[in-house]
Parts: sequence; C-alpha cells; structure tokens
Amino acid sequence: MNYVFYDFETSGINVNFDQPLQIAAILLDEEFNEIDVIDERCKLKDGVIANPKALLVNRVKIDILRDAQSFYDMMDIVQDKFSKWSPATFIGYNSIWFDEEVLRNSLFQSLHDPYITNTNNNSRADLFKIVLGLAPLGLDILNLPIKGEKGRISFKLEDIAKANDIQSTIKDYTAHDALSDVRATIGVAKIIKEQASDYWNECMKTIKPKDMEDYLSTSKYFFAAPTHTSSKKYTPISYLTTNPNYLRELAFFDLENDPLRFSDSRVSAIIALIESKQKVIRLLKSNKSPVILSSEYIKNLDIYKKEDFLEFDKKANDLEKQENFINNLKQALVDRLDDYQINQAVPEFLEDQLYTGEFFSSSDKEKMKIFKNTNSPNEQYKISQEFQDSRLREICYRFLFSISPNVLPDDKLLERKRFIADKVFCKEDKVKWCTLEKAKNELQAIKDDDKYIDQKDYIQEIDKYIKSEEEKYTSYLLGLV
Repeated sequence: MNYVFYDFETSGINVNFDQPLQIAAILLDEEFNEIDVIDERCKLKDGVIANPKALLVNRVKIDILRDAQSFYDMMDIVQDKFSKWSPATFIGYNSIWFDEEVLRNSLFQSLHDPYITNTNNNSRADLFKIVLGLAPLGLDILNLPIKGEKGRISFKLEDIAKANDIQSTIKDYTAHDALSDVRATIGVAKIIKEQASDYWNECMKTIKPKDMEDYLSTSKYFFAAPTHTSSKKYTPISYLTTNPNYLRELAFFDLENDPLRFSDSRVSAIIALIESKQKVIRLLKSNKSPVILSSEYIKNLDIYKKEDFLEFDKKANDLEKQENFINNLKQALVDRLDDYQINQAVPEFLEDQLYTGEFFSSSDKEKMKIFKNTNSPNEQYKISQEFQDSRLREICYRFLFSISPNVLPDDKLLERKRFIADKVFCKEDKVKWCTLEKAKNELQAIKDDDKYIDQKDYIQEIDKYIKSEEEKYTSYLLGLV
C-alpha cells in the first residue's frame, strides 16, 4: 500500500476553532518513491483571529491571511487529492491528536467526509508514536538529541531531523513550513523503515482496528510502547476485553501487577483501577494507532530476562481464568461510557459538534454532493434550507457568507455579521478561540519579551494585521458592508 505523509501549519493550537493556513502532503509508494505532491495555503475564515505566537512560528505572510484562496477551496483540493491517492496509509508527526483532528474538523466544516484517512481501506499512523516506541529498544538506529539542563531526549521533529542530518538533504528547508516538515517526517521514517524494518513492520501491523483485533489473537501478552516523552520503557500488557458499546476501546491488564490481587473486584472498584494513576487497567483505542509489540519481537532484544517472560506468561494464564473479573470489567467500561455521554452537554458552537449527533443521513449526504456541484449561490442557498442536519445548514451559511454574502436574506446577513463580531470581540478569557482581546494581549507580551527582538519587523506586521481585523469586525458589529 502507498503512504501519504502530511503536515499542517495552523492559526493556533485549538483543533476545533483554529484552522489550517497551509497543508502539504506527499504520496509515496511502498519503497518511499515520490509519486505526487500538494502544497496549499489559504486565507483566514471570517471570525478566525490568528494567534500571534502561531504566526511567529509559521512566519506566514500577512497578505496570505487576507488574499490567498479560501479555506473552502483549499479543502476541496485536499479532499480531491486524498480521495485520488486512496487507499493509502496516512502518516504525520504527532498527528493523531493534532493534525488528524484539524483535518477531520476542516473537512467537516467544508461539507466533506471527515473520516477520509481511516475509511475506504485507508489507515493512519503517527510517526511520533513510532519514534517514542523506538527510543527504549536500544537499536541505535536514530540519533535522538539530548537537550536542556536535565539532559532529556528531544522528540521535536526539527531537532531529530537536524541530529540525523536530514535537513541538509531537503532543498530550501524551513522549520515549521508544512512541506519542509513533511519531507523531514519522511526522512525520519525512511531511516526507521530501512534500518529497523522488523520494528517498522510490527508497527504497521496494528494501524487498522481489524488488524489490531487479529494481532491480539496471536499471543497471551504484548508490550505497549511509552506514550509520553518522560516514559522510558515498554509495559507488559495482556488483552482482556473490548468495550461492548465502543468496539474501538480495548482494555489491557498491566502485567507488572498481580492479577490475583484484583480478581474479586466489583464494577466500581474496576472503574477506580481504570482511572487511577497507577493504571492497573490500561485502555487503548485501536483507531488511534497505539504501538504494541509482540512478546516474540521483544524476546529478541536485550530488555527483559528469561525469568521475566516466565512471570508474564504465568500472570497472563492467571488472567485467562478470571471470567468474573472480565465480565465486571466489561460492565465498568459500559458504565464509564454511559456516564461520559450523559454528562456531555450539547456544544453551542459548530466547531465543537463534529462528534455530536448522529452520522449524516443518506439524504443529507446526497444533498452535500449536489451543493458542492452547484455553481449558483442562489441555488446553493435553496439547497441549504433542505438539510435535515442543522450542522450542515450552518456550514452552508458560513460558506455562502464567505463567497456571496448578499445571497443571504438581509436579516440573516445581519445576524451572521453580528454573530461573527460578537465572537471576535468576546471579552471572556476562557473561550476556546482566539479573540481580538487575546491576540492583542499576547502580542503585547511578545513585544515585551527580549527573545523576539530580532523579529521586530514581522511583529509590526502582525500588529497592523490585528488592527485591520478590528476595523473589519467593527463594521460587522455596526451592520456595515
């Protein structure tokens, strides 16, 4: 299967309310030969204020924020390319919890299927997790740089690329440019794939939930890679069960504990075990690309002694006999999920609504296609009124406001402008998005910090940008054009 390596540069770090400003991706074959490339940029959506620190990192030209193609046009290009490149394995660096969520939300907010990377025979992996899993194995494959006074390994892509002389092989390399970071990610992955092929192949065996299910049937116990940069070892785990109401949630027992000690635990006690810091019961999601290695693979490395494996085997055998414990565990998983769903308030804003409500109906999906294939804003407005799902109606209104605001009735146009203005002028510090107030405060802190003194000219550009945004949204607040 082919690989798609990708990266985003965004307006901030909130995966729901911020947006991509640049998306780059490269399609490779199984031998890492380059097949195709995209590198797209877009302007800000109405109501999105770029975080000044994000701009300092990305160094995006201010003119792009105003004058580049629309977010919606960019997402049309991305969706079209990713569809044509499928099936493939989509890989980013620290992507599962950030880039993947940004991608899903961006596709959702532009009337596209948000789950493109793990449907239609596609799969996804996170190179950051693979590098974290490589570090404790002692394979001496990748140079992992030591930085800071405490002498800790830096897992930043930029640092690893530099330590392994990958940057010098990339033409016009610029850190925090999406295309440069994609090529750096490929460079790191290529080293692992070529010099530790057994490890790479083990990681690729479990990137699909169904493959994970098959993999877990091959042995009594496995080894889970560290999930945080502060952790330096693998954890011996034995698969117990799956949440009956959420089949992507897998429960494992940490074999560094004695299973017989917990065999009589009731449901409430098991929930406490799951939620405790000790993590006697570990939950992993099969659709989040966890790195789990087989006991046979680990036995070939000098990590554990022979007697350790004998002990793990004994504990795994003891667990197999704990039918009552496993049944209580299933109930605990169901109860936790029920409690979570009951306590979840319905989000107020569209940006938080990707995972709320039902999947789109077949009728709405068909209307999405018709809407996308219609060039007349007037016809698109008529179609927008026909959606059953209120989320889709809201997305359509946002899209139409961006391309042809006058197609909206006067009352809806005024309502839309007031909605956007209220959002950007909001004074509440706890809101999830970057308001004008937050942007101005952060910019002032940047001006007062000597470490940014060399970026004085660009900081002035950001200052002008924020002031112009304030003028634009003031006109919205007044109901002006």
